[in-house]
Amino acid sequence: MNTKYGAIPLNQQINTDLQDLPYAWRRVVVFADNMAQAKVADAIGRNPKQQLTWIGLAALPLLLPFGIPGVATTLGYLTFLLGLGYALGFGIPIPKSIGEKRLPPKAASVLKSILGVFIRRVAPYSRPRLFIMSHPRMRPLNGLVLAFAGLTMAAPVPFASFDNVLPAAAMVSITFGLRVRDGRLVLAGYVFTVLAALLVVLLWWGGYAAFMWISRQPWASQWLGWLFS
Repeated sequence: MNTKYGAIPLNQQINTDLQDLPYAWRRVVVFADNMAQAKVADAIGRNPKQQLTWIGLAALPLLLPFGIPGVATTLGYLTFLLGLGYALGFGIPIPKSIGEKRLPPKAASVLKSILGVFIRRVAPYSRPRLFIMSHPRMRPLNGLVLAFAGLTMAAPVPFASFDNVLPAAAMVSITFGLRVRDGRLVLAGYVFTVLAALLVVLLWWGGYAAFMWISRQPWASQWLGWLFS
């Protein structure tokens, strides 16, 4: 395997024997190793399962409360497009400027580390259940919720560096839940999406309230006058 990023293959990092994992989770591990080396357009592909897996894996590093510059906004918009495509039942062309990019080495390293932890903690308790959430009839709704989660990630939020955690959790839960047909994970993704939207509204309202309070203070006009004099 190509190790241009100096990363050890994920299947050597996970202590759990791959053969003990359900087939769907084993495929996620293999996909993650390939994703770290492929261009975005090649990794995303056209197959719905492949696209969902790409979204879930790309969102994993954003579960940490520190940002990787440029990743969240791009991923948010791509998730919005792919979510709409999933809802409507056709692939969305990826802009060439994005499709030619590769996952940043730092993001690839963090991705493999987090996926190892995620699989060790989640996979043993995850199983096919609540099939209604992964039924083909739910595809339009699941796609729209996923697209909305992408919008909440792409939305600029003032005075916050942790605003990507909730939409990333939504994207991971929905995409992996659909991949392994775990309806509870999909439902968790719905909850995270609602919480992410509420957080965006709250932070914007708080930013607006803070701006209005500052603008009414006598020292604000004096400071601005000094700054632009």
